Amino acid sequence: MTESNKQLKFKIATPHDLSERSKWLREYYFKGANREWNNQFMPFTTGMDWDTIWSELDYYIVPEVHTYIGIKGKGVFESTFRSMAQTIDSLPENFWKLSLPERRAIFFKEAMLNYIPQEIVGPSLLAGSRFNTQLSKCFNKEEAKSFWKNILEVRHKYFKFHNSGFGNAGATAGHFIPDYETVINKGFKYIYERAKQIYEALSKKEKASPRGDELLAIMISAEVPRDLAKKYAEECRRLKNQTKDPKRVEELEQMAKNLERVPWEPAKTFWQGVQAIWLTHMLIMAEESYPGAGTSFGRTDQHLWPLYKKDVIEDKRISKEFAKDILGSFWFHCNTAYDAMIKIAKQGITSGFGQLMTLSGCGPNGIDLTNELTYTILEVIDEWSPILEPKPNVRLHRNSPEKLLNIVVDMLSRSQGAPFLINFDERSIAGMVAEGIPEEDAWDYACVGCLENTMQGNDRSGTVNLNPNLAKTIELVLWNGKLMPGNVAKPWNKESEQFGPKTGKPEDFESWEQFFNAWKMQMEYAIKYLAETYNLTEKLRAEYLPTPYVSSIVRGCIEKGLDVRNGGPMLAFVTVEGVGYATTVDSLLAIKHIVYDTKKYSMTELKDALLNNFEADYSILQTILINKAPKYGNDEGEADELARSIMEFWSGETWKYKTPTGFQYRPGMLSWNYWAGSAASKTPATPNGRKKGTFLSNAICPTDGVDIKGPTSVTNSVGTVLGGKTEDGKYINYLPNGASHTITFNPSMLRNPEHQEKFKAYLKGYIENGGTCLQVNMLDAEMLRDAQKHPENYQNLLVRVTGYNAYFNAIGKELQDEIIAREAHKI
Repeated sequence: MTESNKQLKFKIATPHDLSERSKWLREYYFKGANREWNNQFMPFTTGMDWDTIWSELDYYIVPEVHTYIGIKGKGVFESTFRSMAQTIDSLPENFWKLSLPERRAIFFKEAMLNYIPQEIVGPSLLAGSRFNTQLSKCFNKEEAKSFWKNILEVRHKYFKFHNSGFGNAGATAGHFIPDYETVINKGFKYIYERAKQIYEALSKKEKASPRGDELLAIMISAEVPRDLAKKYAEECRRLKNQTKDPKRVEELEQMAKNLERVPWEPAKTFWQGVQAIWLTHMLIMAEESYPGAGTSFGRTDQHLWPLYKKDVIEDKRISKEFAKDILGSFWFHCNTAYDAMIKIAKQGITSGFGQLMTLSGCGPNGIDLTNELTYTILEVIDEWSPILEPKPNVRLHRNSPEKLLNIVVDMLSRSQGAPFLINFDERSIAGMVAEGIPEEDAWDYACVGCLENTMQGNDRSGTVNLNPNLAKTIELVLWNGKLMPGNVAKPWNKESEQFGPKTGKPEDFESWEQFFNAWKMQMEYAIKYLAETYNLTEKLRAEYLPTPYVSSIVRGCIEKGLDVRNGGPMLAFVTVEGVGYATTVDSLLAIKHIVYDTKKYSMTELKDALLNNFEADYSILQTILINKAPKYGNDEGEADELARSIMEFWSGETWKYKTPTGFQYRPGMLSWNYWAGSAASKTPATPNGRKKGTFLSNAICPTDGVDIKGPTSVTNSVGTVLGGKTEDGKYINYLPNGASHTITFNPSMLRNPEHQEKFKAYLKGYIENGGTCLQVNMLDAEMLRDAQKHPENYQNLLVRVTGYNAYFNAIGKELQDEIIAREAHKI
């Protein structure tokens, strides 16, 4: 325990057993804005009067920035970056005669090679330090005019959708797994030559078409990693000639040799493999001008295992401790993504970016793929914690080894928040098969961002792009397709505006079946409205915002000659992440119970209570709704069966739609912050007893405080609503993207071997009967209350919010209070 921790009322997790190098890197990172070096945003412009740098199309899903977008014209971010931007004046003479993808590729190349400095940070063993950019969109004058004309039209329609409380329907960067396996095993040289081969086979007419333009842009982009690595190799040798430490001289020379090989050629060593991944990864963030953002690594312990096995175990070329130092350097650089806005909040940390690394899991026919690299990476996670990136996800399944389960439980017992997410293979694989992935391939899925299931290297599934407020459908049924009186958002809509279909006055409904059918009609409308709104933004991104570098490392794009945003990937999905599921379920259960089953209250009385936000004379009704009506989350047959049918119906609606670029809509359940923020604030009182503006339910979790029968009951409910199992025992999963389930335990319950064994049994039960992803929050509510009073004593206290960890002191008090109020379960 450190000296400062001795003064704490509660002990918090601290890093331990770090090497001198890793200790230096971690401490240097947390100096934040006091560092002499950082990775702040660097904006670059073509210098044209019409230039556009910041794209709001990547930020519609982030309501916190809406204020800075404005209603008309260019917003604060765009104007600010324009005023800060450095002009790239070394563009070729024919630049404006080239296609937009080629211009983007050339501009990206010039910025990375000739304008952004190549630096090695301290004793890091990896090159690749500055990558937080804001790059010109490279529009010519006509494109800029057309882009902004379309933006203003789309913006109004999007803001109407959002401000009316229907959720979010935008898009964002990242949230995919690049083809790291090909980069490690074949290198960018293979990618370049593949694009060149296809381009040269085109006819003259095809070469002059958009397909030819895209392939040329991919070829330009695929050379950037090679050329940048050479520049970093030069910097390593410059530093080598200045240092007097023989050990560092040797390291810098080997780093230079690594960079002269990777990522252009296949990696031959573990060190080269990690370097290849990092340089590839940081260039994605640079091209998309979006730090972190769910750009994930996939099954790193599988991708690098042959190299680790050869170097560390067989040839003993490097020690395990040195391999951990290589990984520690990787950890450091991942976290510098937060430097983008380092001078605000907690050194720029406003949420979890989600550069996710998937560990362990099964192979074909359920064989376990855990290896020694899995355990080494888990050691690094444990020793570096608490820290946000990269975000680990451990895949468990029926054949997971006891050693892995013991380590998982031990790490959880010593954590605050959660050191990793836990994915469950059997249910997750069933979801991948349901979306059309062949069963013989589906085992090789991995997770992106928070917990979203995708395939690796050939899949761009827009995993957080659409976030409908499912609870909105209750409002539409109760007011016959209109918003509740008094819940209208001006100037976006009017009291009399008809949104959903006229399903009739619910006061006139004679049966529960009639009400439930009306709800289904409103849900059909809500998903259709969502898709129509999103498709407007998707079309613009495809036309105006190509990313040829990213397209080079997503399989399918080269073969089709299409950008990753324009239907290029082999697997092209866009994900609908339902928000407020338990709020919706419990509201329908409450209506069924008090209006139709017991007939204790009329529909008119219920609506009056909602209109009055359960104030004054309606507090008794609110109490009955909260305490007497059935609730999802307690393994009760009738309640969970209705919850399952609701899940099946709303998720089934998503499959009806595709984007103009051919991306198939699919369902998932990751609420991010919307359940506590924008969706909650725009949702009136609901029939489950929730008051206006208060938090909705989080992802697939039960409503806070209603899961009173313990974690096993909650687990069974989650598995049931995802579809349960068939009669012959096969898993069903309505949500291929995955479902976020956060559950809270008090750390004291894992402090003795007996309870740790019980928790292992719980995890094994979750494999059989639970959902796709579990996020275990080990929290002492009293400690969190003390952290609110004395934040200076808990600077690095992590908590699990939903799909991500966050520093407790970096989130608002309302969200802090919600986390404190979560039910702490016992085993």
